[in-house]
Amino acid sequence: MTERNFRLVVGAWLMAALLLNQPYAVYALMGIMLFEAVTNWRVPIVISRLRYGRDQAPQAPGDECLIPFEAERALRLIVVAFLVVATFGFPDLLWWMPWLVGFALIGAGLSGICPMVLALRWVGMR
Repeated sequence: MTERNFRLVVGAWLMAALLLNQPYAVYALMGIMLFEAVTNWRVPIVISRLRYGRDQAPQAPGDECLIPFEAERALRLIVVAFLVVATFGFPDLLWWMPWLVGFALIGAGLSGICPMVLALRWVGMR
C-alpha cells in the first residue's frame, strides 16, 4: 500500500462516515491517524514491510532537510487537528471542514499530488 492509496482510503472512510452520520467512525479515524503521527508506525510502511520484508530506502547524501520531520507525519497531524477543531471546537460553525478534508484526501489519493505534502516539503521537511 502506498501513501497515495492510503490517502484515498482515509478520504473515502471519512466521507462515508460523514454521509452515514457515524461520528464514532470519524473518532476512530482520528485516533488511528493520531497514533500514526505520534509513533510514526504508518499503515503503508507496516504493510509494505509485511508484504515485501524490506525496510525504507536509505536517505541519499544530497537529501538533507531543514526540518528533521517527515511531511507525511505532519500531514496526519494537520488532518487530525482540522478534524478535532471542526468536530469538538466549533461543530455548528465549521460543519464543512471535515467534508473539505475528505474531498481533499480523495483528490490527493486519485491524483497522486497532495498540495499539503508539497508545501511541507517546500518548507523543509523530509
